[in-house]
Amino acid sequence: MSSESLVTIYIPCRNYGNFLTQSVESVFNQSYTNWELVIINEASDDNTSEIAKGLCEREPKKTTFIDNKKPLGLQKLANLVLSQANGKYMMRLDADDWLDENALLLLVTKLESSDDLGLVFGNYYYTNQEGSVIGVETSFEENVGASLSKIPPHGACTLFRTRALKTVGGYSEDVNAQDGWDLWYKLSNRIGATSIRTPVFYYRQHSESLSKDNERLLNARSKIFENVGKKLEGDYTPTVLAVIPVKESYPDFEGVPYIKINGVSLLEHSIKNASKSKKVTQITVMSESQKVLDFSKSLIAEGKVCKHRLIKREKIKKSKNIPIRDFMALAGDDYFEEHKTYPDIIIFLSMHAINRKKDHIEKALNVLRVTEGDSVVSVEEEREPMFSYSKSGLELINPGRFQDLIFNEERLYRFNGCLIATWWEVLKFHSLFGEKISFIEMSKKDSIQIKNNSILKAYKSEKD
Repeated sequence: MSSESLVTIYIPCRNYGNFLTQSVESVFNQSYTNWELVIINEASDDNTSEIAKGLCEREPKKTTFIDNKKPLGLQKLANLVLSQANGKYMMRLDADDWLDENALLLLVTKLESSDDLGLVFGNYYYTNQEGSVIGVETSFEENVGASLSKIPPHGACTLFRTRALKTVGGYSEDVNAQDGWDLWYKLSNRIGATSIRTPVFYYRQHSESLSKDNERLLNARSKIFENVGKKLEGDYTPTVLAVIPVKESYPDFEGVPYIKINGVSLLEHSIKNASKSKKVTQITVMSESQKVLDFSKSLIAEGKVCKHRLIKREKIKKSKNIPIRDFMALAGDDYFEEHKTYPDIIIFLSMHAINRKKDHIEKALNVLRVTEGDSVVSVEEEREPMFSYSKSGLELINPGRFQDLIFNEERLYRFNGCLIATWWEVLKFHSLFGEKISFIEMSKKDSIQIKNNSILKAYKSEKD
């Protein structure tokens, strides 16, 4: 590597040999020429190695090739490059994407404008697999600052000060995706972030793209929030009250809490799910049915679940919706009667959420603190075209869906009913959600709620 290089760019490539030339040539063709390039072959089965070697021969003084026989993974690769980088700045470019010819010029100029800035990002073009532009991401305005409440920018083609990366210990190697999220939450409160409105790279959409692997991305985000949450731990740990409201029966769906799946009732499963989290201080089961409370008490007596509080609430009129806020407030008051203090955080847990895990609870509690939110809700992303009503008729909210694109400003989320976490102060003196609502995204599978016989039959059929 050249010690005079200002920007270190690295391109990891695993079986993207057919895209690699365009990606590398976009670096070669930059109007800003003070760069060094590292190409890493991640144990590809295609001709990546041969193509990379040929490309390096065209710029031998400015390029380095690393040929890994076993894949290291994105984060370990990034730390490897970080340990060898000579550039004042560092950026990842994915092998299936490519840069606008003025990308480095624009990004470097922006960072060089202030010593207080540590990262900069821009908008980007969406292309199809063949490379034709099919859309433009325009959600980032000029000079957007860092904020824990914002969705992080794309991990690729964000330019960082190399020293800033080293200051926070580089990339978390226990996370196997979402490196942009990892760094965003590490750096947001430590360095200045900014943006440019101009699109700076071309983001190729195809079936093998990592961004299509939703389950993997969600798991990686959970790990990121866990890691950042640990950094917040001090001498005081917030008390957390988990509230499980239980309705015994619904029209045409009787005895819900007693329904067994894999030999475990829905109520037992929900209590166990909450008790597995070390962040939960106390669990309260609440119902208008004494039979439900007796059943819950029997689960304690039989040693099937941990000890928990039981609250008999007033019967709700059939015409009224279930007042989640009232349930949570009642449980908080009961907690005060027992402990002479209110819980710091109160979390509603739906008994019907059969696939909600301890990790979802802990992620919600981590997100609440990391994002400095008033509340956190569990959501599922709406991936179908949606319309809103107007005087002139229906208006399409997310037209990108008809192009199989997910524009940031068109992202829609619906509450999946699995959990709500909020600070007691917000719940008691403001509203259920407060003003700053954060979220955890759950997969379609994890969002399932057993609320009628058809869902129950389908769930059992799938499990069998």
